[in-house]
Amino acid sequence: MNKGRKPEIVCIGAQKAGTSWLHVTLATRRDIWVPPFKELHFFDHKFIAECRRWAPWHVRQGLQMARDRHLATTVSPDETYLEYLDRLQTAPILNGTWYKYIFSRAEVDQKCLDVTPEYSCIPDEGVDFFKRFLPRAKLIYIIRNPLDRLKSQLRMNAHRKKKLPSSSKEWEDLLDMPALQTRGDYLSNVPRWDARFAPEKLLYLPYGRIAKDPLGTLRKIEQHCDLPPVEYPQAKERVHQTQPLPLPEHVVARLKAIAAPQAAFLQDRFGKAFYEET
Repeated sequence: MNKGRKPEIVCIGAQKAGTSWLHVTLATRRDIWVPPFKELHFFDHKFIAECRRWAPWHVRQGLQMARDRHLATTVSPDETYLEYLDRLQTAPILNGTWYKYIFSRAEVDQKCLDVTPEYSCIPDEGVDFFKRFLPRAKLIYIIRNPLDRLKSQLRMNAHRKKKLPSSSKEWEDLLDMPALQTRGDYLSNVPRWDARFAPEKLLYLPYGRIAKDPLGTLRKIEQHCDLPPVEYPQAKERVHQTQPLPLPEHVVARLKAIAAPQAAFLQDRFGKAFYEET
């Protein structure tokens, strides 16, 4: 086992754009190593104040779930693995040493994967640091139709509350959550990454292509990440689906207004054909 290492492949976004599918599907490969939980939040915790409020909780929850899963599915628990999980919960967490230690259990012939959609939102100084810290990493950025992505995130946020919104005020509170717009702010985020990573480093994928041609999408990812082609028996399976929730007309109207400049930017940056697949 290595003392510590860095990921060779990082999916930086977007939230509600098939990142769980990517994480689960690539995890089936023998030559890919994934952490014990999805979304490590190393870079966004460092550069986004909002994320610092909840990222430590997310990390500890993910580690506890990994421990519970291991104990529930293993007849003879791996004490070394449990010690590894314990160490990841010991302060200080979410610094560079902690991040590199996460990948320490990977074999030499495996590539490490970090899937954290919030990375796409880090500011200029964050992307500069990212490039210095991971100069050889291959990046993946999945782009989803702005309006569809907003609806999905809003529904997810609503279901996470103790009760669903039932008044205009409660809907407005959800709409005013800063993360609703920043997680899919392609207009701000994409140029930031474009300026620092060439196409051979950063692969953009339209979200709709996952359902339309999952194997073709994976072949594109394999080529980008220098991975040999393999079979993916579960590639067509949907990994996570947001619970349904009817949205009032005034909410949809507000979301359309937020999405409009994002849609215009995507069509200008990637072209009509790409945008139609988002």
